[in-house]
Amino acid sequence: MVKDGKAITTVEAYVQAYYNRLTDSKTADRLYLDLSQLKEAFNHADSDAGEQPNLDLAVKYLAPDTLRFLEGLQDNLDNEGILASIKAFNELYENKKVLVNVKLTSAVPLTAEQKMRIMNKMEKRIGEATFFVKEVVDPTVIGGVRLESENHYFDNTIATKLKEMKRHILTD
Repeated sequence: MVKDGKAITTVEAYVQAYYNRLTDSKTADRLYLDLSQLKEAFNHADSDAGEQPNLDLAVKYLAPDTLRFLEGLQDNLDNEGILASIKAFNELYENKKVLVNVKLTSAVPLTAEQKMRIMNKMEKRIGEATFFVKEVVDPTVIGGVRLESENHYFDNTIATKLKEMKRHILTD
């Protein structure tokens, strides 16, 4: 039985939302690997002969994050729904050139709009990427923000500016 377009659209929307909520690139990498292995279980089953994939064996080795992802499919947790979700996730994952873990430190919690503006500026600096942002509230920075990733560091905090001013005054 072929699913209607509405069900597939629902699966794709779920996958997009889940992907956008991932907290780090390692989770995305693990999901991609697990879903690729799950897809292989479907590919090895001969559907023309009525053979079903051995999902019990495939699911046994999935990471907890992958199982949570699959549980979220709810009404679409059948062969077609699983395959549609795998396809949608893999397209998102493979179309992003760079996965970047970012630690965003500020003195107070930021609004969604503030985070979006900051991450848009970060994207302009390093190019198109999927950002996995871990937000840290640290009152000792006094104000401003600090962005840290594996390859980039941007510190525009008041605490750092005060340290630089002190160092500058003491060296003159």
